[in-house]
Amino acid sequence: MESSRKNPIAQKTTAEPGELLTALGANQPRYNPALWTLPASILLGSIIVGAFSPWFLVISIGALVWLAAIHRSNTDQLRTYKENQRQFARSIQSTTSLTALLGSILDSADVPIVATDQHGSIIRVNRASQKVLGSGRMLLGEHFESLITQRAVQEIEELARTGESAHARLTLPVGGDMRVFDVVAEPIASTRGAVCTFTDITELTRSATLKADFAANASHELRTPIASILGAIQTLEGPARNDERMSQRLITMISSNATRLDLLVKDLLDLSKLESTLIPTVLTEIDLHEMFERTSAPFATVCERRSLTIETKIMMEEPIMVSDDSLLELILRNLIGNAAKFSHEGTTISIHAEPIVMGVDPDAPPPEGMDHTSGIRLSVRDRGIGIPLSHQTRIFERFYQVDEARDGSAARRGTGLGLAIVKHAARTLGGTIRVSSIHRQGTTMIVELPCCVPESSISG
Repeated sequence: MESSRKNPIAQKTTAEPGELLTALGANQPRYNPALWTLPASILLGSIIVGAFSPWFLVISIGALVWLAAIHRSNTDQLRTYKENQRQFARSIQSTTSLTALLGSILDSADVPIVATDQHGSIIRVNRASQKVLGSGRMLLGEHFESLITQRAVQEIEELARTGESAHARLTLPVGGDMRVFDVVAEPIASTRGAVCTFTDITELTRSATLKADFAANASHELRTPIASILGAIQTLEGPARNDERMSQRLITMISSNATRLDLLVKDLLDLSKLESTLIPTVLTEIDLHEMFERTSAPFATVCERRSLTIETKIMMEEPIMVSDDSLLELILRNLIGNAAKFSHEGTTISIHAEPIVMGVDPDAPPPEGMDHTSGIRLSVRDRGIGIPLSHQTRIFERFYQVDEARDGSAARRGTGLGLAIVKHAARTLGGTIRVSSIHRQGTTMIVELPCCVPESSISG
């Protein structure tokens, strides 16, 4: 208590630097001439009179002691002031460093953080807030309601300023895409303000939606052939028991739907493995001529029945690439199967391979061990029914089928998982897939795989 009374400025060491400097200046020692005038006058008068009366010399000694006491007092005050000055300099430096550290921590956070005062004005933001919420503009001094216009978020910020935590969901357009944020508002007791944190949960929301759609679509795709099989069995056990012709038709139906179930289960297993981050990749040298021949062979019967021709072209000095044999076969088998299914009769399916130079996608890095930027472009082109432009952005979704394929014959209907499998297999190898199609003229599926061809094969 005594030290606080002697040095009231010490109580402000947690204040802002500007407040500390003001307080320090207000307590600076002041020179007061009145303190020196009286004892100095007495001393001088006593010395003059002491020349005639020695008794006045005693008075001069007392005045001299008085002046010494005043000097000592001023010296002590000056020493105390300088010590306070050093303390305040350290406090200012500490406060400045702490403020800079806090700003650095906030800016390093990749989620937008906005702090408001008791009136709802923005007093602190981080770099992510300016980029995501403010489109790069300065936000300090703006009112929170002018930044966020959705009433639910405004209400939780107001509620936090009253001392109660809350959260809400916010949807905002960011970079041309609609993003979903979980907003948490917490009170700041010292300022009676609030701090709001915006966590991007877009991918989590989309993942939940995809899982729900996947369950619904998988149930539908499984239920349809199972219902056909059960219906055929019941008919065989009943009205068609002794009808040989009908029994044969029903047996064919059971076989067709059982085959469809088998394909669906295999595709589901392939997709599940590819979506798992634990799937290993085994890199080997692959002869593309042999790979094209192997993946085309299972479709020889279909091609012969529909008068289709498969043409291969490898525009490389050496037809060798480095990749995972099973994943590459999975990609080509699905693409060639689709081409054979949807080509017009009597046309040609073209399979091309060419070397390219491409960058690495950080979201889909290549397998470990591939450290160069060379790659290969595989394209499978058919002259068939094509894909309408409105469907081309969705064909890589699980169970999505273009209407004409879905409503067509059973021979053309697939599981709806083939292109989803190709997309995940390509991403597992660090590559991409895209489509180029003209409705009713044909489709070209293009797969680009980085780091999967020897450097020597890149020409030019």
